[in-house]
Amino acid sequence: MYLHYPTLFRLIRLSFSRKYFSPRHATLVFLFLVPFFILRLFVWCMRLLDHLFFPAFRRQPLHAPLYIIGNPRSGTTFSHRLLALDGQFAWFKLYHTIFPAITCYKLFALAGRVDRLLGSPGRRILSVISNRGFKGWETIHRTGPEKAESDEMLFMFAMLSPLLGLLFPFFREMDAAMFVDRMPERERKKLMAYYKSCLQRHLYATGPDKILLQKVALIAGRLDTIHSLLPDMRIVHLVRHPYESIPSLISMFEVTWKSLAPRARENNRACRELAELICDYYLHLHELEKDFPADRLLKIRYEELVADPRATVHRIYRAFGMEVRPDFDSRLAEETGRARKYRSRHRYSLEQYGLSREMIRNRLQPIFEEYAFSD
Repeated sequence: MYLHYPTLFRLIRLSFSRKYFSPRHATLVFLFLVPFFILRLFVWCMRLLDHLFFPAFRRQPLHAPLYIIGNPRSGTTFSHRLLALDGQFAWFKLYHTIFPAITCYKLFALAGRVDRLLGSPGRRILSVISNRGFKGWETIHRTGPEKAESDEMLFMFAMLSPLLGLLFPFFREMDAAMFVDRMPERERKKLMAYYKSCLQRHLYATGPDKILLQKVALIAGRLDTIHSLLPDMRIVHLVRHPYESIPSLISMFEVTWKSLAPRARENNRACRELAELICDYYLHLHELEKDFPADRLLKIRYEELVADPRATVHRIYRAFGMEVRPDFDSRLAEETGRARKYRSRHRYSLEQYGLSREMIRNRLQPIFEEYAFSD
């Protein structure tokens, strides 16, 4: 398993530096790193067993995967979970990304069967733990071990994910974690060898003949690198107004900062740094997509998805020459019907995080022009 040691050492150094140090945060960093590396060691051992018990995974092809991308809070999770209703796709559940080894999949499947025979006490305990673990995110991003989820944890294992900012809010000082595309080629190849093995394991275990369906909202900084690994990848890019997506993402991070890194909220420093990062992501995607094959890229406005999710899914299928089968369409109609009844209680604005519309507008002028976003 790949690990970017420079990022790890930098985060530890920053956490204990005079600039950012607090006893509470330092303790939490220690309490995170110890179980994290125990988990990582366990997964590494299970992945070694994969080579012994399931060596054929190394020959698993990755043909034309479908990636749903966009800057965070742009409807990627919703659209991903709609497409996941179609049995022709293989997709990650959250627990798959935490335990990316075929041996783990098999062990958990066996444990699940035993648990059901006993009346599912383990499932009830896991549900309680999950609800407490994600407390505060209920109205922002609903997730859990069995939910369709992003593969971001695979990059967390490598210490190369923007999600590190939940505990280490030093966005300006984590260059590699924020932008894998700017890392030296040698390191990017090592990372992609690890990433490819994760995707192969997953497809081999969950559906060798299926299409890999991915949702990655924080992919912008590594899209070029992943495209070099998967040149036939197909992309659905969901686009939302920056005035809405940026404060929504900050509010999600702030829930965690309140308990894990309270100093991040001082003078809105981390809020501004996260906003600047998302602006960079908007611009990076804008530049990359200029050279992306038109038949493998579909852009969809967030408003279109919200207004008619079912029609949006049909549009995705038409764009990539896929058939909407009747059984899937009936499940899609049922799910989108329930979604229309949902009303978010999540409210946010740029101003509450020390940001302004003028600042975002000036940083993202090319984006506002391309999508004719209102001021």
